[in-house]
Amino acid sequence: MRSIGIFLAIAAIATTLVAAPDAGRAHEGHDEAPGAATAAGGAEGPVRVSEVARRNLGLRTEEAELRTLERALTVIGEIRAEPDRSATVSSRIAGRVAAVYAKEGERVKRGQRLVEIESFQVGDPPPRARYAAPIAGTVVDRHVVVGDDVERNGHLFEIADLTQLLAVGRVFEGQIGRVAVGQKVRVRVPSYPEKVFEGVVERLAGQLDAASRSLPVYVQVANPEEELRPYMRATLSLVTERADLALAVPKSAVLGEFGNPFVFVQREDEPDLFERRAVVTGLSDDRYIEIADGVLPGERVVTEGNYSLQYLPPVAEPASESEAMTGQEGRAHEEMSRWPWLLAVVVISTVAVVLLLRARRRAPSGAH
Repeated sequence: MRSIGIFLAIAAIATTLVAAPDAGRAHEGHDEAPGAATAAGGAEGPVRVSEVARRNLGLRTEEAELRTLERALTVIGEIRAEPDRSATVSSRIAGRVAAVYAKEGERVKRGQRLVEIESFQVGDPPPRARYAAPIAGTVVDRHVVVGDDVERNGHLFEIADLTQLLAVGRVFEGQIGRVAVGQKVRVRVPSYPEKVFEGVVERLAGQLDAASRSLPVYVQVANPEEELRPYMRATLSLVTERADLALAVPKSAVLGEFGNPFVFVQREDEPDLFERRAVVTGLSDDRYIEIADGVLPGERVVTEGNYSLQYLPPVAEPASESEAMTGQEGRAHEEMSRWPWLLAVVVISTVAVVLLLRARRRAPSGAH
């Protein structure tokens, strides 16, 4: 019985020795908490977006390139009609509106008939006065309908040429020194958030507003499509100086908060793959932001639709040839490391069998 116990003990030791490498590896696997790679960012891969999905998301890209960034002073304002391109139509006589030929919002030509007034003077028929548009433009205000009584000099219509408007902003007293006639200005309105209207400072007001201590700034803005309308709210970015040349992307391309900015870069070799890249930012103006690190010139970054890309699952990247070879070498090394342990098991088992046989031979006959 004692020899059998010795054999069992030796076998247990051998089994432990064989299991030791696997146990060590199992322990090593718990040194890193699950998800640690993801927390460190190593598990983040590119996202795949098909052409149809790109259209549905409204994805747009733009090349990162060297630009001269501009420092801008941004102020709040509104759109107004240019006084020199506006006209008012009023009645020279008192009377009753007999006919109206133009509607509010309608474009009219210079000389086009607008309204007809029947005089209160006695006559058969009473005399009538007809009024035409003094300028070409859009009817922005109409005060009469057929049958209305009008007084002499009564206001009938207002017409404005909307192809050239004013954006009027207000700069505070401490900012006046940064503004000058002829400065380039970019104007934005909430109605067209993605569009920029270009203009120049035409003039500064003669005095500050007594209540707000601000100075009106008048900016000429071309409006050939007549998208802008008087009294729209506007944001004016007055270019005050030009900064150094820098690699820059549109500000809309940069996402992230709390000091962790990133962009999505479209792969050149696989256009349906978009990599999430951490970036280091620098100077910025109202349109572009400098990228000090993380993007190379010529790479395309997502400028619109990028917010949705954050929530797409990353695709698994195929292992490179070097990584695959490293994995194979590691497995081969692991298999080779098992052989010394297997040899030890064979030797220990052989010794155990020999000891057991000797013990049986020495035992007296009949002993159990």
